[in-house]
Amino acid sequence: MNCYDCKNHDRDDGVMKRVGYAYVPFQHLDKVYPPDKALWRGTIFPELDISINEYERGLYDGK
Repeated sequence: MNCYDCKNHDRDDGVMKRVGYAYVPFQHLDKVYPPDKALWRGTIFPELDISINEYERGLYDGK
């Protein structure tokens, strides 16, 4: 079965619509936590190690 077999696909005047595009920036692996600290913190990447309060207040700037 392909998209043209569906009865309810999203079409407008015979043209298929696109939902969106993904963008993932290139990332460098600089530092990582040792395994015991990574398990305790929930991530091996220090750049991602922020508190839920910082995240919810919008203080995370991705750096």
